Amino acid sequence: MKVKAEFYADLREVAGGAALEIEFAGETVMDLVMRIDDLCGGGFKERVVEGDQIKPMVKIFVNGRDVRGLKGLETSLRDGDNVAFFPPVAGG
Repeated sequence: MKVKAEFYADLREVAGGAALEIEFAGETVMDLVMRIDDLCGGGFKERVVEGDQIKPMVKIFVNGRDVRGLKGLETSLRDGDNVAFFPPVAGG
């Protein structure tokens, strides 16, 4: 399947850009996180996942819906989905 992944704030640097069209054989958000980690040479997974959970201040949206209200990292993806990753941000 192919999905569009969008990255915000400092995750853009880790992922190598603001958005990527990613083709992968997985089915879940966690599978996508692992694929992105492979594509960027590591460092992405540790920024968004802790164990088998999304880090507390990280937000992941699939087609505009927070995956925490779905099935978290086990949320199923479909061809053409848009997945957005937001790291913790502070400031004023």
